Amino acid sequence: MDARYVSLCFFLVLVLHGNPTLAETCRQFVKVHPFCFKAYCKANCFIQGKYNDGSYVKGYRCEGNIFQSVCVCLLCKH
Repeated sequence: MDARYVSLCFFLVLVLHGNPTLAETCRQFVKVHPFCFKAYCKANCFIQGKYNDGSYVKGYRCEGNIFQSVCVCLLCKH
């Protein structure tokens, strides 16, 4: 293959892949709960994201022990 052809193909792949519509901004939301269950944490994250700024839930987890725990949400927006 010609070096110019390879360079052109590589450049086109980089240009077409750099689509800014795929970018997303994510933030963490932490809420303290006396008891944290996965279903409750997921529902709380969903409500927080939708009613605050229209974010969607990318991830969630419960941290801590059974008596003092926190729900950590990863909320993202396109």
